Amino acid sequence: MQVALGLLAALLIGTSDFLGARASGKTTALQTTTAAFLGGAVVVAVYSPFLGDVSAVAIGMGALSGIAAFAALTTLWRGYALSSVGVAAPIAAVVAAVLPVLWDAVGGEVPGPLGWLGVVVGVVALVLTSWAPGTRNVRDGVVLGTIAGVCFAAMFLFAASTPEDVGTWPVVSQRVTAFAIAVLVGAAVRQRPFAPDAVSVRWSFLAGAVGSSGVAAVVYGGQRGPAAPVVIAGAMYPAVVIAWAWVFMGQALTRRQMVGLVAALVGVALIAAD
Repeated sequence: MQVALGLLAALLIGTSDFLGARASGKTTALQTTTAAFLGGAVVVAVYSPFLGDVSAVAIGMGALSGIAAFAALTTLWRGYALSSVGVAAPIAAVVAAVLPVLWDAVGGEVPGPLGWLGVVVGVVALVLTSWAPGTRNVRDGVVLGTIAGVCFAAMFLFAASTPEDVGTWPVVSQRVTAFAIAVLVGAAVRQRPFAPDAVSVRWSFLAGAVGSSGVAAVVYGGQRGPAAPVVIAGAMYPAVVIAWAWVFMGQALTRRQMVGLVAALVGVALIAAD
């Protein structure tokens, strides 16, 4: 179940990133994320009553997770601005995937040989599918991507450390908290929370709804067993973005990306077989 939920998360988060690109150009990064956080909070709140009971623990840990989520995205944006998406994004994804594995290992949930091999293959797949060498300020991208990855890992671990019976309520609190912070930051820099272009707002809202459901799948799986398998499988979302770009936009895949896509499937299969 862990790997299945992780694959579902990868599909949803990758689709969210693909949809979020539709909002670019007519809205700022902060406005896009503000609408996405709101969309996620609304949609996850609709089905959370069917998956668990709200509690103070769910709200509190979800709020901490929301602070980490906003910090992660803010740092990642800075990495994009100073370096490039192709440098900061894969570093963040790798760090966010590896840290939960180490956390589980410290807690005694040590993967077997196939599991460790799957982790290594998965990390290689992330780099192959999304790494863009030859860009400017690689060092800034690596540093900021690493910080963002630590924050993303904290986001998942805070929310997934809640009891099984609360279900996806921590994700609701997470998104509400992150939305509130985004609104406050927007007010501080005198930027309206939503873009004036209604179409961009709708795409951002939809992207947030889909992506937050992917996060909810990771949290739901992490509550019911080791976090590592579901997080590693969920971290394969860059492969989904690339696949959608190939299917719907006709973007050609490089040889490196094709190898990365195959490696992603192999890595997940090894983790599932462990």
